[in-house]
Amino acid sequence: MIKLNPELLSSENIGEPRGLYNPMQFVLRLRKDIQRELNDLPLGIYTASDITATQLQAYSTYLHETIHWWQHVGSNFGLVSSLKFPVQHHLVYSILKKVLETIGPFKSILKYNAADAKDENINQILNNWYDIEFASQIAFDPSRIERFTANPYFESWGHSYHIMWGATNWTLASTFDPDLSFLPNINNWGEGFRKLKDSKTESFYYGSPNTMPPLGTRSIFEGQARFSQLQYLYFASGGKLDFNAFHKAGMLEGIYNHAFTLFLEILGEAFPATPDHPLIALFLLVCDLAINPVDGFPFDLTHHEVFIITNDPGYRFTLICQMIRDYHPDVKKAIRNYSKDEYIYFSEKLSSSIGCFSPHESATFILNWIKSPSIRTLLEQEESYQYTSSNLPIRLFFSKFLRFQEDKAKHPQFFCWPGIHMIEFPENKFSLVESYELFEKHKALFIDDENGNIFHSACKKYTVERVNDTFNNFFGWNTLYTMVREWIAVDGPFTYDYQWLSTNINKDEMKNWVCQTFESTFNVHPDSFKIL
Repeated sequence: MIKLNPELLSSENIGEPRGLYNPMQFVLRLRKDIQRELNDLPLGIYTASDITATQLQAYSTYLHETIHWWQHVGSNFGLVSSLKFPVQHHLVYSILKKVLETIGPFKSILKYNAADAKDENINQILNNWYDIEFASQIAFDPSRIERFTANPYFESWGHSYHIMWGATNWTLASTFDPDLSFLPNINNWGEGFRKLKDSKTESFYYGSPNTMPPLGTRSIFEGQARFSQLQYLYFASGGKLDFNAFHKAGMLEGIYNHAFTLFLEILGEAFPATPDHPLIALFLLVCDLAINPVDGFPFDLTHHEVFIITNDPGYRFTLICQMIRDYHPDVKKAIRNYSKDEYIYFSEKLSSSIGCFSPHESATFILNWIKSPSIRTLLEQEESYQYTSSNLPIRLFFSKFLRFQEDKAKHPQFFCWPGIHMIEFPENKFSLVESYELFEKHKALFIDDENGNIFHSACKKYTVERVNDTFNNFFGWNTLYTMVREWIAVDGPFTYDYQWLSTNINKDEMKNWVCQTFESTFNVHPDSFKIL
């Protein structure tokens, strides 16, 4: 009999905030006990009978956290939200340079503006920065809008979404498509949003009331990762680990069960008896559809008035569930083989029910971009792991997104139902060899070791020099984003809290490295800032 160990199955541990994919740091972290179990796994492909019960549980947590990486790098909304920090930086960079020239170095910009809200450049920095901040946080947890509506920098929910999608497209276009030959033409968006504001359409004007969805990406992401993990444990254990065991281990508490509970409530269904029930497969499909909006990216924006409804993951999740309940109840028990044909058919059926293209149609459309010379060059850089240094995080992340779309177009069923495709399953026409190769190809780029040091997880075919160069360049940009974030919105001196990068470098050495990067970008040393 297999006994579940909650310590190996949770991505959180009281007193030790490790064991998660951190979208700010772009690092997948695992606790030491989980890492030790994973380090003892056999090399290459193995079946459930080849590993111990504790290794099985540890691997399920690794799968859970890898799915979080996929959500951020492989889904349409994940890309938009993950580029938030680079986009914020590039949106305000030139204006920050003007402020340094006209007013000088001071911190924080937010505090300065509270005392003298007359400088146009300062207002532009704060408005642009906060628009994207509001949008990402509302999508993550819609209840947060209650505290944002009183913020002087909050215009409206629709405005924040407009800026986040528009700025993301602008940043990608400035790097890869300045003529907007394949990316959405954001130059044509403004008039439609102005009309919504002038006509006082809900959520598109200042002071508007807002009808919020009952969940956000936090619930969807955790639900998708957890139920994929549960399916893996169930099938890998031959059915010995079931919902009774999962409930007892606390794996279905709080945020991990929020989206699934709502899913069942809307559909009017009871909690299924086993993890192989078609409702679980359908739930995972709905999660996948919810986090892959297509209006404004990758397709152009055509219907401004439904921009929030068709793009907000929480709204999409809720609407798709309602469509299943009201118009497609046959889908509830339809998915049984976890096949590519099932994925394509039902994803297109449910996506069209809310007037959208499916994730598979989206991925196929994006593959056309690869014909562009700039994208071909980018993917050559991805293949060699040698990126142009300018905007490197954007280049690296977008290249991984494109590689993900290539494989999502070929094997969408693997990424929708990974828990079942990672084990031996009679109806599974997808071999373990194929699953292993896909999983290895798309594992998180950066992961920590037992000592907390970050390393590149997929660098075997590259030279140490090339890996280190890209690693240092990437995290140099990353520290710059966080320094700018503090400069704009955090009072007091710069914190230089970067020990998460490495335990082998002391704080003074880390500070010097960060300061050199900052000074080379803005021509001013952080120590010269006047602290307000």
